[in-house]
Amino acid sequence: MDLSFLLAIALLVGLFFWLKRFRGRGRSYRRTRSTAAPTQPRSVKGATRRELLRLVGGNQDVAQRLVDQVQLRNPNHSEQWCWEKAIYDIQRDRRSS
Repeated sequence: MDLSFLLAIALLVGLFFWLKRFRGRGRSYRRTRSTAAPTQPRSVKGATRRELLRLVGGNQDVAQRLVDQVQLRNPNHSEQWCWEKAIYDIQRDRRSS
């Protein structure tokens, strides 16, 4: 009885985290798609934009999603700062792995 009870709890916890992750992806994707500008922002220096694009292999959608996520977490910072933070985050993550 104890083993089946623990298994049921483990399944429920796993289901909860899976649903949370699944729902989180859908919301962030929709939010990113609806707020993403079709053109690159002019307030960001060209060198900064090129550096982030280089780090993500030229994929503009990925670069914009990263910047959008930084902006959501740091709404009081400038567009330039958000691009630089996205670059810093990628470089930090690559150094740690």
